[in-house]
Amino acid sequence: MKTMTNLPYILSIVATTIEMTACIICARYLWSVREASRDRSRQLLALGSLVSGVMATFALIWSVTSPMGTAQMEFLQPVSCLLYLAMHIIMTLYPISVVRPGWLTPVRMVLLFLPLALLMLVFLIFIGRWTPLFSAGSVWALAYKPDVIVRLAALFVMVPYCLILLVLPHNYSRSSANFWWILNYCFGLLIICMVHIALMLTYYLPLLIALPILAALFFLLSTEFELNDRLVPNPLSDIFKPAQEEFPAVGSPAQEAPAPMETELWPRVIRVMDKEELWKDPNLTMVSLAHHCATNITSLNRAIKQETGGGFKELLNAKRIASVVAQLQENPDTDIQSAFFNAGYRSRTTAWRNFKDIMGVSPADYRASLEQVSK
Repeated sequence: MKTMTNLPYILSIVATTIEMTACIICARYLWSVREASRDRSRQLLALGSLVSGVMATFALIWSVTSPMGTAQMEFLQPVSCLLYLAMHIIMTLYPISVVRPGWLTPVRMVLLFLPLALLMLVFLIFIGRWTPLFSAGSVWALAYKPDVIVRLAALFVMVPYCLILLVLPHNYSRSSANFWWILNYCFGLLIICMVHIALMLTYYLPLLIALPILAALFFLLSTEFELNDRLVPNPLSDIFKPAQEEFPAVGSPAQEAPAPMETELWPRVIRVMDKEELWKDPNLTMVSLAHHCATNITSLNRAIKQETGGGFKELLNAKRIASVVAQLQENPDTDIQSAFFNAGYRSRTTAWRNFKDIMGVSPADYRASLEQVSK
């Protein structure tokens, strides 16, 4: 039988309280500003945050109503297995809506929750006949029993959901996220999943403290990104609709073969940057640009520095900001967020900082000056 001593017991209550408070506050605020995103992302993130907060609330009630130091922890509790699986599925809905706007149709939502529904049906078979597990050793000693196998399946089926973003077809012209955001989100989900699996199999007390803290941080950072940094284009009429075509894999180079070798490198750089507008790709790196120019990064970096006096990032930002300026000059009423999105930015903070560094004024001030001139 696993019990908690006084200090871990108190720390777990503190950690769970932090998770409950942070998640409920995030859910409440996201829901209050849900209309501003013009898509379902904030509703889905609010749903995940709310579910996490509610689960933390029930865990807190269970903890404080159990006598200190005698809270009994049964390994692989059936209800916990299903609840945490549902939680992890819900946590994938928000990033999917960011990476593939409009992809979450009712049919696909059903398919995402289908494993949970099937496991729930199987769990019904064992009601009243669950094998009690009060130690890690008993889990593995009794792993041959059907009800233990089902519980382990419910536990480990969470892992593929953490990686779903990596296999989801990704088109940067529709997505509000770049490849690094996708990697970071998958990494965050995977850490929480691994900590939860380890906790359910060992009930190592520090994990009982770490899990709610990680969940709170996860939703706080996701909310900060959604509210302050994510760029969403406007209008959304033809962007946030289900796309039927297949897209290139995340982070893959363009399908066209590199151009034939030319006499000079810089003309090739100009061709792919200006004619192909490769700078619009938020996932563009020096490696992928070198691939398109049929060269290596050392030669590419040398050519860029020789011709511009700066590096790859300076060239890329100069192209993108020039595009934003052109869009605003053509139509001062252009939505600034859309202009940044069309230019290849996916971070509002980065876009505004780069614009001010290059133009010397903020995008809003620059547009105001254009409107003043036109009067």
